Amino acid sequence: MWSDSKGRLWISEWLSGQVSMYDPSNKQWKAWKTEERAQMYSVYVDERDKVWLTEWSTNAILRFDPESEKFERFPSNRPDAQVRQMLGRPGEAWGAESGTDRLVVIQASSAPGR
Repeated sequence: MWSDSKGRLWISEWLSGQVSMYDPSNKQWKAWKTEERAQMYSVYVDERDKVWLTEWSTNAILRFDPESEKFERFPSNRPDAQVRQMLGRPGEAWGAESGTDRLVVIQASSAPGR
């Protein structure tokens, strides 16, 4: 779970394959599913309130834009990456691939729409 600049809480949901958001200002939940069978492992919200997720079943990092409600996919270039935890700092999203024993960084310039 991670909060954004508006105090909304973002949750990655492993079994449902979706990302959910709870807005305490109106006490409402909203959820978005990717277009495929997904297993969302972790979540990180960047300084622009873009939501980054690690997606286990397709070896990818996803970026979700709450404004457009669209996902962008950044697949690993290695098989069985087992992408797990997410974190970041301004201009970068970091993902940990436990299956390949490496960290991957997505720079703001390589993420369309950033």
